Amino acid sequence: MGGTARSCCRGLAAGIAAGAAALGWSAAPAHASGYFLRDQSAVGQGSSFAGSTARADDPSMQFFNPASMVRLPGFQTSLVGTYVGPRSEVESSSGRRAAALGGSAILGSTDGDVAQDAFVPATYTTAQIAPDWWLGLSVNSPWGLITKTGAGDVARYHAMTSVLRTFEIAPSVAWKATPQFSLGAALIVQHMSARLSNAVDFGSIGAAAGLGRLGLRPGSADGIGSVKGDDYSLGWQVGALWEPHPGTRLGANFRSAIFQNLDGSWLSFENVPAALANSFRATRASTKVTTPESVTLGLSQALGNRWTLLSDVSWTNWSRFQELRIKADGRADTVTAENWRDTIFASVGAEYQVNDKLRLRTGFAYDQTPVKTAYRTPRLPDTDRYWLSVGASYKVTERMEISAGYSHIFARDGIVSLSSGSNPGSSDFLRGNLEQRYNNAVDVFALQARIAL
Repeated sequence: MGGTARSCCRGLAAGIAAGAAALGWSAAPAHASGYFLRDQSAVGQGSSFAGSTARADDPSMQFFNPASMVRLPGFQTSLVGTYVGPRSEVESSSGRRAAALGGSAILGSTDGDVAQDAFVPATYTTAQIAPDWWLGLSVNSPWGLITKTGAGDVARYHAMTSVLRTFEIAPSVAWKATPQFSLGAALIVQHMSARLSNAVDFGSIGAAAGLGRLGLRPGSADGIGSVKGDDYSLGWQVGALWEPHPGTRLGANFRSAIFQNLDGSWLSFENVPAALANSFRATRASTKVTTPESVTLGLSQALGNRWTLLSDVSWTNWSRFQELRIKADGRADTVTAENWRDTIFASVGAEYQVNDKLRLRTGFAYDQTPVKTAYRTPRLPDTDRYWLSVGASYKVTERMEISAGYSHIFARDGIVSLSSGSNPGSSDFLRGNLEQRYNNAVDVFALQARIAL
C-alpha cells in the first residue's frame, strides 16, 4: 500500500478514535450546554434551577451547594426521577466526498430525530450529626447523552451511535460557622463510560490505495468503526451560604474539573474488506476527557410571607476543550481542533406559598452553548438554549413532601457545515463534506419525594 493510502488509513482510524473520544464532549440531546445535564432535582427543575445555590430547602440542593445542608434539621432524604425527552431532528442533510476521491454525492436517508429519550434517577441524603455539623450523600448522573443515526444515513461517516454515561457518588460535610454563615465541601467519585460508532467508507480507502481493480470504489464497501472505554476519577466541591439578614440568602459554589483518562478504550472495525484487513485490526486507544470546573452564585430573596425571588448565574470553563488528542497503539497522535468557549447559565425564578401545604414555582433561564458555529458536528449540533419551567411542591404529611417540575427548552437551529479538505491524513477527508440543519428542543419532567425523619 502506498504512502498516500497508508496516510488515509491512519487518518481514518485515528479519526474514528477521535470521534469516540469526542463523545465526552458531545451532547446533541443533552438539556444543558455542552454535555452537562440539569436533572438533579424536581424542586430545582420547576424554577429553571434559579436560586439552587442559595435556597437550602431540600436535600437535592447539596449538589449545587453542600453548605445548604445546614438548613435541614435531623435526617432527610430525597428520591428524584427525571424523564428527558430531547428532540434533535434533521431538517435537511447533504454530503459529498472529497474532490480527490471523485467528489461524488454521499447517498442515503435522513433519519429525522437522532436524540434518544432517557430516565435519570438520583438520590440525596442529609444527616445532622451535631448542632453545627451535617453529613450528606448524593448519587446522580450529571453528564451524559445518547444519539443514534442509521447505517444508511447521509451523516453515517461522521456519526452513528454515541453513548456517554456518568455515575457520581459525592459524600459531603457542612459546618454552620455562625448563625448566618456556613461552609460545605464534597468529594466527587465519578465513573465515566463511552461508546461510539460510525460508518467507514472502505471503498474510498481502497480507491485511494489503488485497489480499484478489486472492486473497491467510493461508496461500494461500507463498514463500521467503533470505540469504547471507561474510567474512574475524583473531583471536589466547596460552597458557602450566607444570610446577611432574615429572608435574604446568598450562595456560592465551586465545582472542580474532573480528569478522566480513557486508557482502556478499544478501537475496532466490522465488515473490513480482505484487502484492508491488516490495516484495520482492533487496537487499544486512549484519550483524556475532562468535565470542566464551574463557579455558581445564587440568591434567594423573600418578599413577605408568600413570595420568594430566585436567581442563579453559573460560569463553566469549557475553554479547556481546545483540542482533542488521541493516542492509539501503532499510530501517531491525532490532534483535532475544537476551540470551545466558556459559557454562562443564568436563571431567574419565583416561588409562591399558596398555603401551609402547597408551593408553586416558575423560572426562565438562558443557557449558552460552548460550541462555535465553525466547529459544530453531527455529534454536537449544540446551540444556545432558553428554558421555561413550572413546578410545585405539596406537603402530604409533616414528614413527606412531593414535588414536580417541568421544563420546555427552546433551542436555535443547529447548522453543521463540515469540509473534507484536501489533506488525506485528516479525520474528515474520508468522511466527506456535510451540510445539515437540526431543529432542537427538549421536554423535561421530574418527580421527587422528600422524607424527613
